[in-house]
Amino acid sequence: MLADYKIWIGIIAAVMTLAAHIPYLIDTWRGTNKPHMFTWIIWTLLTFIMLAAQVTGGAGAGAWSTGMVLIPCGAIMFLSFTWRGEKDITRSDWIMFVAGIASIPLWAVTDDPLWSVILICAIDALAFGPTFRKAWRKPHEEATFMYGLNVPRHALATLAISHYSLVTALYPVMLVVMNAAMYLMLKLRRRTILT
Repeated sequence: MLADYKIWIGIIAAVMTLAAHIPYLIDTWRGTNKPHMFTWIIWTLLTFIMLAAQVTGGAGAGAWSTGMVLIPCGAIMFLSFTWRGEKDITRSDWIMFVAGIASIPLWAVTDDPLWSVILICAIDALAFGPTFRKAWRKPHEEATFMYGLNVPRHALATLAISHYSLVTALYPVMLVVMNAAMYLMLKLRRRTILT
């Protein structure tokens, strides 16, 4: 019975993944949303890595949401390289990007899965940096819907995990926190800029 429950939660989280990212992708294609390429490069790479870690760690249905995001994440990354993406790249963006990319080889040589996941969480948090900075300055060029829907999506993905450990649960919990912070910042900045 518990396994059926987790399977249904995993399916719902996977569907929510598409529901969150497809509108973001469409808005990017239309030019109303301007993703920061540094963020999406790292997120696409980390999604592949995290999916492998979750599958080998026994996440089960809790990994379905991670796997489902690969295609839209890669498409958004591709569009961020075109005229659709943010072109105002600052020194701090470069620092966060280089730190994130430079940390990936550290992950690769880490023998301990827990340290690998901790590094991946740190890299992912760094990847939020360029988008957070851009969205702070231009909150109307970053869609709030995806971040808002990602909060319950990652919470459900955490509930769907078959085998709980820091290795399988830390990443989706961190994503709940980061997406909530991004969503709240965007909502507050949009309200502040309008008044």
